[in-house]
Amino acid sequence: MYQNKCPKVKKKKYQQNPSSCTASDTGDENRPKIQPLFTTRETRMETMLQALRFVIQGAGSKVDPAIRKNITTTLLGMLGHDEDATRMASAGCIGELCAFLSEEELKSVLLQHVLADVSGVDWMVRHGRSLTLAIAVKSAPERLCGKDYYETVTETVLVNATADRIPIATSGIRAVGYLMRHQLRTEGGSSVSQRIITQLVKCLQNQSSDIRLVSERVLWWVFKDPATPSMEDSLIKPLLKSLLDNTKDKNTTVRAQSEHTIVNLLRLRQGEETMQSITAILDSASNELLSECHRRSLKKIASLPDSNEEIDDTILT
Repeated sequence: MYQNKCPKVKKKKYQQNPSSCTASDTGDENRPKIQPLFTTRETRMETMLQALRFVIQGAGSKVDPAIRKNITTTLLGMLGHDEDATRMASAGCIGELCAFLSEEELKSVLLQHVLADVSGVDWMVRHGRSLTLAIAVKSAPERLCGKDYYETVTETVLVNATADRIPIATSGIRAVGYLMRHQLRTEGGSSVSQRIITQLVKCLQNQSSDIRLVSERVLWWVFKDPATPSMEDSLIKPLLKSLLDNTKDKNTTVRAQSEHTIVNLLRLRQGEETMQSITAILDSASNELLSECHRRSLKKIASLPDSNEEIDDTILT
């Protein structure tokens, strides 16, 4: 129908490139271009999913079980969506739903989808699942970190954080951060698993600047809230050494973020007690670098208010 209204002299051009048949080609300036129609459709989908997520956050416990089941089934089918934003928004919704699902529903979602074996699974589906797991740990940590799922959740999170696809790896690193904060808030500064610390150190040293940056931002976020207990010095040490190395990174964004992360990791806005205690177990080279960094930038950063930015990339802006 659209093609027939294009002037004959433009027909060949239109067949080669449909988007080139514009309002001016047809003489009808009120006719919209084809490409914006598809863009608008995807934008509307993302907006609807974002709105659904906020509804779930505020009233998830009041949703009729039958409606909730239908919504969950539909969203699970969108975890492998071709559009990144739609896939991410769908994952965010399911992650939020995990706080309100019945035990039977949660078990089904986790074991048949989010925590299921990914052998031979398309990378976009893997990405959707890893995003869902991250948001589920963020929104319902007491359920995901309970005795029934903790071991499997931790293992899956760490596997995701080492994925060859950067989008999967970064969602895995965020999940590590959500898991880490939950452990600190519920069990204290000595509760963080050594496996998590080791994985974060590897991420901070990764050859990909995207991985290094996300790892820094996650650690910055974990320790942003003064109410979150600090870790023991022995757990801080390996992370601090890697962050100090990153203050010399060639990537300016990684370099700048590492300084802000050190400020939060050492709780410099609350004083210098943690920094003074950690210097006792650092090697001389690291101590010298820390002292230099403190003079150059850390002291100034610590005197300024912290950012309110969110690390959750499934919240579309």
